[in-house]
Amino acid sequence: MCKKILLVVLIAGLIFVSLPSLSAAQADPCLSCHDTVTPGIIKQWKDSKHSKVGVKCYVCHKAKEDDPAGFDHNGYRITALVTPKYCQSCHPKEVKEFRESLHAAAGLFSLSSYAVVEGHKVTKENITLGKNKNYKTNFSRESAEAGCLHCHGTVIKVGKDGKLINWPNNGMGRFNPDGSTGTCTACHTRHAFSVAEARKPEACGQCHLGPDHPQIEIYEESKHGAIYAAKGEHWNWDVPPGQWGPEDIEAPTCATCHMSGFGGAVESTHNVSARLYWELEPAASWPTAEKYLKGEAKYSIDPEIARRYERMYNLPEGSLRKVKTGLPNPFAIAKKAAPEVYRAYVGPGKWWEKGETRWDALGGDARRSPEAKRADMVKVCTQCHSTSWVKGELAKADKVVDVYNAVAFAIKKKYYDPIKKEGLDKDIK
Repeated sequence: MCKKILLVVLIAGLIFVSLPSLSAAQADPCLSCHDTVTPGIIKQWKDSKHSKVGVKCYVCHKAKEDDPAGFDHNGYRITALVTPKYCQSCHPKEVKEFRESLHAAAGLFSLSSYAVVEGHKVTKENITLGKNKNYKTNFSRESAEAGCLHCHGTVIKVGKDGKLINWPNNGMGRFNPDGSTGTCTACHTRHAFSVAEARKPEACGQCHLGPDHPQIEIYEESKHGAIYAAKGEHWNWDVPPGQWGPEDIEAPTCATCHMSGFGGAVESTHNVSARLYWELEPAASWPTAEKYLKGEAKYSIDPEIARRYERMYNLPEGSLRKVKTGLPNPFAIAKKAAPEVYRAYVGPGKWWEKGETRWDALGGDARRSPEAKRADMVKVCTQCHSTSWVKGELAKADKVVDVYNAVAFAIKKKYYDPIKKEGLDKDIK
C-alpha cells in the first residue's frame, strides 16, 4: 500500500514538474517551429539570460501597433526589426543613456554615403569626363554597405510589399522605421544578448579599427591589451552591471573605462560619451565642451608646443597659440544629404528634439564639462593605479593632442591658406 501511495505521489510530482515546460511551449508558439527552421538561433536563446528569466521570442518580436515594420506571420503580428523602442520596455535606463550618446548619432555621419548608395547623388552633374570632382561617386553601394554603413548604420525602409529595404543591418546608428535609431545588437549580438560579449574589446573592435579610428589596434598594443590577451579568458565576464570590478579582471577593456561602474567607483552607463574629455575622431581634436564643438571659442595650444611648430614651419610667432575650433555637424550632413531622413528623426516629439549643431546629439552626462567627465574616468583608473600615475599618463596624452593640433594647423596655415587666398582651392573637394 505504501509503495502504491509513493508511486502515485511520484507520478503526480513528475506531472507537476513538467507543467511549466508544457505551458512554456504553449505560451510561445515560435519555439516549436524555429527549433527546426533556425536551430542556431534557438540554441543561442536557450543559452541566454533571456531564456533563464523567461523572456521568450514573442515578448520582443511582437510588433507594436504603430510599427511600420510589423507584419502578419502565421496568425501573429511580429517584427524582425527589434529596435531600442522595444528594448526600453525592460531596459529604460540603458536606452535613455544610449540615446544621449554619440553612438546613437553614428548613422547621421554616414548619411552622405547613404545618399550615394541609394542613388540620390550619382547623377549626371556629379560625374565628369576625366577627373572626378566629386569623391562621393567613388563609393559603390556594395562597398558602402559592407564598410561604412555596416558600423554606422543605414536607413531601413518598409517597401510597398511590406518587406524591409536595406536589411539586414546592425549599424550602431541605424535609422529604424519606428522613428528610433540604433540597435542594441551592435554590441549584444542576437540571440544571446550577452553582457560578457559586449565587455570584451573585440565587440568594440568590430568598428573602432583602421586608420580613421584605430582604437582596437592601440588597445592591442598597450599593456592593458597584452594582459587581456594573456589572461582574459580566465576572467569573470558575466558579473551583473554595478558589481563588476577589479576583483573580476586584471586589466581594463574598452567597456571597463567608458561604461562600467568598476567596483562602485562611478555609476555604470550606456552613454559612451559621458567620460570623454577629448573628441578625437575628426580632423582637429577639441575638449568636449559646447563652446569648442560649436566653434564658439578658440582653443589654446600649449605655448611651448605652439612655438616649436611655428619655428619649424616658419610661421609668425603666436599664429598657433590660439586656433579656431568647431567640429563636423552630423545634423547638417543629414539635412543636406538626406533631408527626408532629417525630417523624420529630428524635431519635437522625435528621436532628437533639436538638431542644429553637433552639441544637440549629446545629452545627459555627456553635456557635463570635460573636467567632470575626466574626473569620472580618473575614478575608474585609480581602482588599479595611483593618482599620480593616472594624472601623469593623462598629461602626456594631452600634450600629444596639442602636438597633433599644432602640426595640423601649421600645415594648413603654411600651405592651404595661401592657396585659398589665391582662389585656387575651388577644385579641391
